[in-house]
Amino acid sequence: MPVPDASADRRLPVTLLSGFLGSGKTTLLSYILKSKDHGLRCAVIVNDMGALNIDASLIKNHKLTQKEEKVVQMQNGCICCTLRADLLEEVANLAEMAAFDYLIIESSGISEPIQVAETFTQEFAESIGDTTVEEIESSLPADPKDTESTPESRRRLAQLIAEGGLSKIARLDCCVSMVDCTTFMDDFDTTDFLTDRHGKEVDPEDERNITDLLTDQIEFANVILLNKTDMVKPDQIVKIEGLVKTLNPTAKVIRTSYSKVDLKEILNTHMFDFAKAATGAGWLQSLRENTLMEITDAKGIKKMVPKPETLEYGIGSFVYTARRPFHPRRLWDLISAPFCILQTEAEEEEEEDDEDGGEEEGEEDVEMDQDKLKEEQLAMMELEKAALDLPAKAKFKRESNIWKGVLRSKGWIWMATRPNLHGEWSQAGVMCTIEGGGPWMCMIPEDQWPGGGDQETIDAIKLDFMGEWGDRRQELVFIGQELKQELITKTMDSVLLDDKEWAQWEKIMKSKKLSDEKKAEKLFNLFDDGWEAWAEPGEDEEEDDEHAEHHHGHSHASKKAKIAE
Repeated sequence: MPVPDASADRRLPVTLLSGFLGSGKTTLLSYILKSKDHGLRCAVIVNDMGALNIDASLIKNHKLTQKEEKVVQMQNGCICCTLRADLLEEVANLAEMAAFDYLIIESSGISEPIQVAETFTQEFAESIGDTTVEEIESSLPADPKDTESTPESRRRLAQLIAEGGLSKIARLDCCVSMVDCTTFMDDFDTTDFLTDRHGKEVDPEDERNITDLLTDQIEFANVILLNKTDMVKPDQIVKIEGLVKTLNPTAKVIRTSYSKVDLKEILNTHMFDFAKAATGAGWLQSLRENTLMEITDAKGIKKMVPKPETLEYGIGSFVYTARRPFHPRRLWDLISAPFCILQTEAEEEEEEDDEDGGEEEGEEDVEMDQDKLKEEQLAMMELEKAALDLPAKAKFKRESNIWKGVLRSKGWIWMATRPNLHGEWSQAGVMCTIEGGGPWMCMIPEDQWPGGGDQETIDAIKLDFMGEWGDRRQELVFIGQELKQELITKTMDSVLLDDKEWAQWEKIMKSKKLSDEKKAEKLFNLFDDGWEAWAEPGEDEEEDDEHAEHHHGHSHASKKAKIAE
């Protein structure tokens, strides 16, 4: 098959820069614009969460940007959420102008690159649009404060979406994440939430934490720059590089100082692949490559256990597996001491406002009420976090013989009281999110499995099946430094159902007299379950393809995380 000629692609190429505040994104952007090596006419979109876009002002003051480069400031919002439609429209405008050779997007320090990248996929356009331009236009959100939004611009945007979206006129060439080596390990082990760092600039309902966001930025990029290496000891750089490469083994990792990098590594690379980036996280690679080895225990009994990956840079990983469910109370008791457990609350239907209620208030009163509500929400979060004593959890983890080496863990869990739904476990540093992920594949008719009947996909899914309970299992990847695999495995095994409990569980599940609802009720009464409720199958429209195909998906649905009490 002939190789496609990349030079024949006339779409506007784009490099996305991600990374926390202070990691060096703006310095890199300035370096790109000053360079005479690439010879490109660059347009720049700068996204900043603050009311004053300091990054953009720095770029504007640079002489080389006044004539050939165009800077678009996107304020009071994040590219990956409230401004996605604006981003799509702005990129489309720049592409249609045909006045620039290249576009660079500097996203905010709290944006998730996967959501920005999705804007460039045809699937994103299909998720927004219906069948006609008129239907798409009517579905686009209208902001009365946006003076630049006109019926003409909205219709042009709708037309673009109907024709396939940005993928028709622009291509994401490279997704770069920058790592600040001077703060990386502290940020990876922090108990801070975004609201702790950014205060009122962040929606109080945005309960993401720093560690999870840092992990998301690393696991999705195809180029990772380890910046400020001149300010860190060599052994610390080795440790950081080891963890980064374990989190994302498919990315190209480059050490830099003052954000200086060979620009051929990040401009016109023709290397970015959305599917590869979305499935390249280290924990997924570990699951795919999970193998067993035979060992002899202290009693001389031979058994098969997960084979640990070869240590590199002092960082290793292994996969914990089991074919019995966890006892919910014992699981809680085990992980609530070393981790801050975050859960997703079940969505509750909001009552509609009365027809006459709340519409006669003045705009100033509404804004004042919203400010007051935001302050109250932030204050409530502070009280909840204070009650948890997060510093104590961090201290417990650092001193724990079991958990101190665990930096990252992720995968699927099986809870005894939720027999038909798998749970999703995602831990980074001190933060651990546990939430429902949808039905096990054994609960779904084979003709409804993802892949559209593709035999290779079906065979891959069936590899997870074992015995009469199908693909129900514990499957967690643990990544860290000096991991104590046997101790972690033994500890996790201790919260599985014991033989007596397992017999009780099986008896209930095999009963032909009980409905699924009654079985769930009996299990709930038998085992102490204080976890948040998970959405039952059918309540969410989106399928969990990540679990089904070992692919790393991303949900656009807003998640209201609850700090577990």
